[in-house]
Amino acid sequence: MRWTRFGAINFVLALAAAAGGGIAYASLGMPAASSANTPVRTTTVAMGTVMSTISATGNVTAPNDIAVNFATSGKLTEIDVTVGERVTQGQVLARLDATQAKANLAAAQAQLASAQAKLAELEQGPTALQQQGYQLANQQAQAQVTQANQQLANANQALQFDEQNLAAAVTKAQQQLQQAQAQLAADQQKYTTDSQSLAQAVDQARNQAAQQLGIDQAQLNADTLQLQNDTAKEQTDCQASSPACPADQLAVARDQVAVANDQAKVAADGSPTDDYSEATVVQNALQNEQATLAKDQQTITSDQQAVSNASDAVAAAQTAEQQGIAKDKQAIAAAQQQVANAQLNAQITENSNAQKTAPPLASDVDSAEAAVEQAQSQVDTAQQALDATTLTAPADGTIGAINGSVGETISGGNTASITASTANSSSSGSAVAAFITLTNLTNLQVVANIDEADAAKIHTGSPATVTLNALPGKEFSAHVLEVADTATVANNVVEYQVTFSLDQSDPAVKPGMTANVTVVTAEADGVLNVASAAVRSAGGDSYVMVVGPNGTERRVDVVVGLKGDTTTEISGPLQAGDVVALPTVTRTTTSSTSTTTRVPGLGGGFGVGGGFGGFGGGGGRG
Repeated sequence: MRWTRFGAINFVLALAAAAGGGIAYASLGMPAASSANTPVRTTTVAMGTVMSTISATGNVTAPNDIAVNFATSGKLTEIDVTVGERVTQGQVLARLDATQAKANLAAAQAQLASAQAKLAELEQGPTALQQQGYQLANQQAQAQVTQANQQLANANQALQFDEQNLAAAVTKAQQQLQQAQAQLAADQQKYTTDSQSLAQAVDQARNQAAQQLGIDQAQLNADTLQLQNDTAKEQTDCQASSPACPADQLAVARDQVAVANDQAKVAADGSPTDDYSEATVVQNALQNEQATLAKDQQTITSDQQAVSNASDAVAAAQTAEQQGIAKDKQAIAAAQQQVANAQLNAQITENSNAQKTAPPLASDVDSAEAAVEQAQSQVDTAQQALDATTLTAPADGTIGAINGSVGETISGGNTASITASTANSSSSGSAVAAFITLTNLTNLQVVANIDEADAAKIHTGSPATVTLNALPGKEFSAHVLEVADTATVANNVVEYQVTFSLDQSDPAVKPGMTANVTVVTAEADGVLNVASAAVRSAGGDSYVMVVGPNGTERRVDVVVGLKGDTTTEISGPLQAGDVVALPTVTRTTTSSTSTTTRVPGLGGGFGVGGGFGGFGGGGGRG
């Protein structure tokens, strides 16, 4: 049989008490009422451990089943375990479709890389290549200013050039107008002169026609007379068949032609009745006059058109001058605006590049770092979402049930213990939903009811020792796992349920076994201690009676520390090995009165057979 820690302590104390009782019994024998000197019962101050314990009885229980669920919803793609399979903590149980979660993680990682790159760029400042780019941008901005100034100068020069050219064009148009007006006046004067000259020519032609009529009439008369003479000669010669007849005929014919011509000339010369207007010379003179005047009129018309065109040219030149100058002024205004814009752009570019090359502001660095932290948070969230698509065992255990199959859409939930109260509660409505139910048979527990006075001394984590009726001789270490917040009342006793967790697993331990639990509520190691019965009190002070070598007793005041089950921690002018007296008790019998010293907790008298109840459990409650 293997001794437990508390059993060994109680056994040693019992042996000490029994030995003391035996020695006293041998020395004194049966006490007599008339005995005058009663022997003093003593104990020894020791250096050791003082413990205060509480005992209780309960049963072994299995830990709560665990409802294992995915933290997110999704399509179930694989189940990696079967019902009844033993799994370890962290083992993969099932997986959901992680396509979208992987894409979200990749996007979050890209965002994080971008934020980190921006922060690094901000902290490191511009590279040599970037600085060259900034300088080139400044030079280009200045070149734009120079170009704008050159365009402004060109616009001013164009205005001057156009003012000169347009003024010259107006002057030339005005000169052409003057020339056209002068030519018109000259042609009008010529028309007047030609009208006078042509009228004189007509008058002269009429005079010539009268003179020519007289001449032509005289010639007609002469040729008529010659025709008459030649006709008479022809008749004579031809009647006489003179050889001169043909010549005469020819002469008559020639005379006829001459008369006809003369008649025509006379007819052409006109007659004095109409001022010889029908005379050819007059008609020719009139035609010449009309042609000359018509030509002069055409020239005048052309001159008038030239004057009109010249006037239009002057007006056009003046309009062109005004429009050209206005356009040039607009070009100058636009060039001036371009100069202003180029100068502003150059200043903005220089300021911007100066800011880019300047050391980063603390606020910018803080902002960039915050962006990195936010991106990292998003990566962590995306990683958690991806991890949530893989379901792992939260603890060692056995697969009790699987509620789902590949291809189904699984709803997310919390992984939680399925307590007996939840499973049996009539108000819960339904059992805890679980995709996989995990049963844990390794971390067994002991549940015991302890009265309220002792329960108040128990704290979570307090050490305990468990023995099982079914496994005698074995002792199991444990610790307090939980003290219930609500009480139960049994036989008018208020009790609280205390749960103990076994520190080690043993295949021989089964749920439902009866368990005896001893809880250490207080412990002091390496302290002076003495049997609790030896500590006395008076007037609120504690003391012991130290027995000297000669048997004399003296009071020594002590300070009481932890009061254990059988011993009490003390401090004062004592040391290990000092002998102290136990208190005496008076017992009255029918035949005599005797004074006997005993240790509380021993059976009546000094025999061992009286029992050692006082040392068996230190005030434990069954």
